[in-house]
Amino acid sequence: MNRRATVRSLAGALALAALGACTTPVTMPWDPRRPVLTGTVWRWTETQAGDDARVRPAAPERYTLEFLPDGTVRARADCNTASGRYEAGPDRRLALGRMSVTQAACLPGSLGDAFLKGLADVAGYLFDGDQLVLMLRNNTGTMRFVALKR
Repeated sequence: MNRRATVRSLAGALALAALGACTTPVTMPWDPRRPVLTGTVWRWTETQAGDDARVRPAAPERYTLEFLPDGTVRARADCNTASGRYEAGPDRRLALGRMSVTQAACLPGSLGDAFLKGLADVAGYLFDGDQLVLMLRNNTGTMRFVALKR
């Protein structure tokens, strides 16, 4: 094989490797020392209002939130699912856009509507250890989440 053919073969192999690297999804392992918004399914544990009133779901696994790297947010609100867009700023600002929500009738006692209302009022986020804390507009409260281990 001459030098030109060798260079062409090497260039082709590198192009294929680069293409494979671009299309292969990378899943980052959960590291509680460095939590990030994306790559984790977050389970709602409570909402604390500004007046110290607390709402805690009896079945927290039925209330989840997931931020995808492409700017999509997905949620489970008891018997309904929701999806929409979000924008996260470098200063921990967070805005969730209008979400499309299924309209199933959940059982009495569901906190689905309260959960979705809280998400609509999110203005920012921070991490408290391994918990995600969503701060609500006008300092009206916080929503707390823990990572759902897969």
